[in-house]
Amino acid sequence: MMDSGENATGSAMPQQKHALVVDDSKAARLVLRRMLEKYGLRVDTVESGAEALEYLRQHRPDVVFMDHMMPGMDGFEAVRAIKDNPDTATIPVMMYTSKGSDLYLGQARALGAVGVLPKTVAPAELFESLRRIGLVEDRRSHKRESTEDMPSERAEDVRRRSTPPPPVSAFTEPGMRDQGELDEHLRKLLDEQRVELRKDLLLGMESVSKHTAGRLDRELDEKLEALQRKLPSPAPSMFPVILLSTLLFGSLAWNYSLQQREAPQPQAATVVEKASAPAAVVPEPPPQTAASIPASLWQTIAWAMNRSLQYDYDQIALDEQRVDLIDKLVEQLAGEGFHGKLVLETHAGEFCLLGGQESGFRLPPPELTVDKCDFIGNPVQPTDSAAAHQSLRFANFSASNPLLNGGPITLEVIAASRSDPLFPYPPRTADTTAQQWNRVAAQNNRVLVQLEPGTPREGVGE
Repeated sequence: MMDSGENATGSAMPQQKHALVVDDSKAARLVLRRMLEKYGLRVDTVESGAEALEYLRQHRPDVVFMDHMMPGMDGFEAVRAIKDNPDTATIPVMMYTSKGSDLYLGQARALGAVGVLPKTVAPAELFESLRRIGLVEDRRSHKRESTEDMPSERAEDVRRRSTPPPPVSAFTEPGMRDQGELDEHLRKLLDEQRVELRKDLLLGMESVSKHTAGRLDRELDEKLEALQRKLPSPAPSMFPVILLSTLLFGSLAWNYSLQQREAPQPQAATVVEKASAPAAVVPEPPPQTAASIPASLWQTIAWAMNRSLQYDYDQIALDEQRVDLIDKLVEQLAGEGFHGKLVLETHAGEFCLLGGQESGFRLPPPELTVDKCDFIGNPVQPTDSAAAHQSLRFANFSASNPLLNGGPITLEVIAASRSDPLFPYPPRTADTTAQQWNRVAAQNNRVLVQLEPGTPREGVGE
């Protein structure tokens, strides 16, 4: 809906300037229109960004006053659309809002706005803004031009003072019958203005809360990284010894199980002899030998070595659910007498998603092609930092669990690079659907558990 203002100065100005006011509040539109008409501008008003773009297809105002917070298309989006159109890009756009931070001012200027005015703009501030863009002239120039006619004006002033002024009737808006109807109209306008101010206040509080939440998230990430740096340094790599010991233990266990199943057959003795022969030439394993490891620990080791923990696209790798499982695993390993390192290798899948940071991300329909995705990545784990893959509860667990701090087990978290995924992704083309892509991403979105047996430390677990 568009409202057209009346010419406040008559036909004295040969080239009357033209302004467009865009605001969803009727009260705010009326107040700003009245102020602009006092400076001789012809004013039209619309109540949304979409109506403003439609208006600009047929009209070319000299300036556009744009509200920021509006339903549907907001002020920033409307300014971007105006500046992206070559036919309207040269029209000056003045933002006016209840926000006044440097960040907001920078955003408005980056989009092409010539300035930002507060909702409760003073007449002098509005005049200065209009003067800067050449829509009004400086009052002082009018005073200098009028000094030439000073004598006649003084005589005219004398005659005016000698003539009694006409009686003043009660002021009413056009179309209103009496003062009571005007009062009711003003009350409605004030109510609308109160609603507008409340809306701006709520939006401002929401913006501040989002900014505060982001700052707290950054501080939490920094504290998690500092906490990880304070954890005990991992022992030197024992991978060759561990690999050799694992092969030896596997060979002994396999031969033992084979002997148990085939005890009545004469081949069992031959198998045992073959299994024991190479064992004599293999370098001595760590003190924790296969014979000293109970069968229940073998089951735990086998479970942990083959266990992979998958998690959803909107979860952190080491969140509360995984903490409970890892806590149980640590207790079970310590109870069976395990000494060594527990390694958690986190992998983050890159998912095809729709939406954004403000509106939130969601999985697309299965038939959508991957080239139509709004975002491909992992929004809750944007980096390959180990701290970014851990919840606060997991950090507290790893720092306070006595079995992991001076106990028989050390814990190490490794964040694998997503540039080298566990499973290769399909090509990002129109032939690949979101379902195919996200199936691979879900396979890559997991935590791998590894056990590295070591030598029992003196005074621990004895």
